[in-house]
Amino acid sequence: MYRLEDLLPIGEAAILRGVSVETLRRWEKKGKIVAVRTEGSHRRYKVADLLKVDNPELRHTVVYGRVSSPDKKEDLARQVGVLELYCQKHEWNAPYVIKDIGSGLNYRKRGLLKLIDLLQRNEVERLIITDKDRLLRFGSELIFALCENNGAEVIILNKPITLEPEQELVEDVLSVITVMSARMYGKRSKRNLKAMQALHECAEKMLDVET
Repeated sequence: MYRLEDLLPIGEAAILRGVSVETLRRWEKKGKIVAVRTEGSHRRYKVADLLKVDNPELRHTVVYGRVSSPDKKEDLARQVGVLELYCQKHEWNAPYVIKDIGSGLNYRKRGLLKLIDLLQRNEVERLIITDKDRLLRFGSELIFALCENNGAEVIILNKPITLEPEQELVEDVLSVITVMSARMYGKRSKRNLKAMQALHECAEKMLDVET
């Protein structure tokens, strides 16, 4: 286990940082990292410096698309197509095209976890999505905060309309009602059907209040 103050020879430093020896030398020439010279003029790199330096060569444009169910795969293909065309227009290479099929309330979708992993490894230069809720129905701000902390730009093609706090709350509640109704519909007991009816009545009343 290395300590932050340890000095590593160039080979070990390259392994620790996950790059080639040539890349380390290039970073040094560009002033991104400083090597300490031994009496024999050998390079040594401080562990703390290796962990701080950014590697722009490993940062990429990532596009993310999601639909809620398998029967919407065509919509997912169109969604991703729009994102890829946007990248082509701006001449951005997007090696990561992440697709998810699942609920916007599911935090453990494979694609979403892949995106979070890339962000944690500081490999995302920009994230492009069509709409804010493509990431998550609730909690997308957490992903945006993770992007900000790692210096990743977020581009939303369809900018959300700014809502009053009351309107935003209504939309959130209606989203929860919609998801709960869909889940209960799959279990067609009389009790669940009555609960569904009550939820829909509640939703209609909320809409009436807003309009």
